[in-house]
Amino acid sequence: MSLAQLPIRLTTGAFVLNSGISKLSLSDEEAEGLQQMASNGVPVLADMSPAAFRKFIAATEIGVGAAQLIPKVPGWFAGAALSAFSAGMLNMYLNTPGMTQDDGVRPTQEGTPVAKDVWMLGAGASMIIDSLLNTSSRRRRSAKRRAAKIHDAKEQKVEAIHSAREEQQKALEAAREAAREERKAARKAARTVRKAA
Repeated sequence: MSLAQLPIRLTTGAFVLNSGISKLSLSDEEAEGLQQMASNGVPVLADMSPAAFRKFIAATEIGVGAAQLIPKVPGWFAGAALSAFSAGMLNMYLNTPGMTQDDGVRPTQEGTPVAKDVWMLGAGASMIIDSLLNTSSRRRRSAKRRAAKIHDAKEQKVEAIHSAREEQQKALEAAREAAREERKAARKAARTVRKAA
């Protein structure tokens, strides 16, 4: 989780998680009313029993909320979950009679609480974009680090070659100097022998 996502994930996560937990205590009548509205956006929900729908919607909201709050969940995944959830809510808003004005977009008094869920869609999209941008910048930084390591290794190799050459030259000079000293000693010994003879 990037630090830029932290405020969005904490606020949306707490909000959605609390909403999911509160739905666990819905009565069958309340669940049925909510199910009728939800099925306007996601028609397959109409086939569930009110009890099954209550469990499903509560589990969905708890799961989406928890995904925002758990730091190990990648930002793109948390953003995608939140975006999908809010898209379902907005689809329900757009397809439920009485929630929008005549233009089919602007909310009525009854639709305003649901229309506000558009902020969750924006938050989810922001998380996805931030994750994608941070991933590419991390890749660039990682590539730069690798290039720097390769460059450093290359320089170390060149330095090692130069150092080995210098050591080799020193060893050759020392061998030449030793050979010169041996020749001098041999000549000196030969002169001494000639004088003695």
